[in-house]
Amino acid sequence: MGAPVTLLGVSAEPLALPSVPAGGAPYLLGNYAPVAAELTLSGGLEVEGALPPWLDGMLVRNGPNPVLVPDPHHYHWHNGDGMVHAVEFSGGRALAYRNRLVRTRKLASVVGTSRPPGPAEPVEGPANTNVIWHGGRLLALAETGFPYRLSADLDTLCVEDFDATLTGPMTAHPRTDPDTGALVAFGYDVFGPPYLRYYELDAAGAMVHGTSVSIPRATMQHDFCVSERRVGFLDLPVVFDLTMARGGASLPFRWATETRARLGLLDRLADGAEVRWLSLEPCFVLHVMNAFDDGDDFVVDLCRYDRAFDGTNEAGALDTAAFPRLERWRVTPDGTVEATQLDDRPVDYPRVDEQLAGRPYRFGYCTELTRERGVDTGSGLVRYDLVRDEASHHRPGPGRAPGEPIFVRAPDGRADDEGVVLSFVYDAGRDATDVVVIDGTAFDGAPLATVHLPTRVPFGLHGSFVPADRYR
Repeated sequence: MGAPVTLLGVSAEPLALPSVPAGGAPYLLGNYAPVAAELTLSGGLEVEGALPPWLDGMLVRNGPNPVLVPDPHHYHWHNGDGMVHAVEFSGGRALAYRNRLVRTRKLASVVGTSRPPGPAEPVEGPANTNVIWHGGRLLALAETGFPYRLSADLDTLCVEDFDATLTGPMTAHPRTDPDTGALVAFGYDVFGPPYLRYYELDAAGAMVHGTSVSIPRATMQHDFCVSERRVGFLDLPVVFDLTMARGGASLPFRWATETRARLGLLDRLADGAEVRWLSLEPCFVLHVMNAFDDGDDFVVDLCRYDRAFDGTNEAGALDTAAFPRLERWRVTPDGTVEATQLDDRPVDYPRVDEQLAGRPYRFGYCTELTRERGVDTGSGLVRYDLVRDEASHHRPGPGRAPGEPIFVRAPDGRADDEGVVLSFVYDAGRDATDVVVIDGTAFDGAPLATVHLPTRVPFGLHGSFVPADRYR
């Protein structure tokens, strides 16, 4: 256990958590089960192989880790309390591991932790989906509420509304413009209208643009598309259902055949009234890999579900029997959307080099999926060469399940794949987790290094690599 720390006058002693009974819910079994302690492990971690000496910073990842589950049979993974995990690297060493629950107001109401300072949220959410660095702030994100600001030691500081300029929920998937450092974000609000808002913050975290975008009802929009010049909103037929919410549904969304599927294009920093809606074939998109401008065309690569929340898989996070597939949409100036499937294997958690976010790019990375007991887990990692139309695979081996792949470019890297790919990999054989470090130029080879954590990191959602010069 780490020593107690103090933040804003509030004791932040690491919590020892009660064990959560599985009770048959698949998202409480195996490596989906929560861990029951907050840990600080310092003094160096065991490393097999050789870490690049230039890898200097912190790999952070967020994910659900429920503290209490009143009804395990109806627990839904997406509702678990947020827990952020961090592994710090420097000088060819893995220095430390730390995990902390995000001390949200939702958590405070359950276990009696101090409520964090800051504004009232539209919904007191779990802050369990992503963690990013922006404007000198480490932010834990989920799409139902405001961000939570954390210290570099993962202690919760406050609810963040960027000096009272955030007027509604903010997505867990904002994008950072690699040229300006601006954070491009949106939020959907089930208590609208407005049901959809678009924001931009400058590199220092000050709000420079905010506008509402008119849609007739609240649709689940987990992610969106950002290029150098435009943003794209995914108004697809998965709708918020108030009757389901009043009935206690853990995720009150449903597939709505009566609702149109649309892509809304809007110039960056434009008024929301100027959005242009383009018709799509019915589908659902959870995650976007990247978008870019190709002359006057708008191109977006994403993981497409044929349908979701349709009741065909009670255990699944999206309540669907289908898997997502990587697809490219090209939008031409006349409003035509040309869809091309790029791969037929089931993949999700797409990532690119963040230095090429919103720009033409060559390489993208995904987690290949398999399904066990009705829930999805990683079976491998895929690197897509979108120029050569090729795919390379990294196979972690039997009993090993990888999470989201995060690319970190080498400081002197000139080619687009010169860097490393980092992923948390669960090792069922020792019931613990590794951080695998893969050479981006030899993706299908053996890892450069494997950091053996002496604990388990439950399957989670999204994260990032924070360079050390931002927080030290």
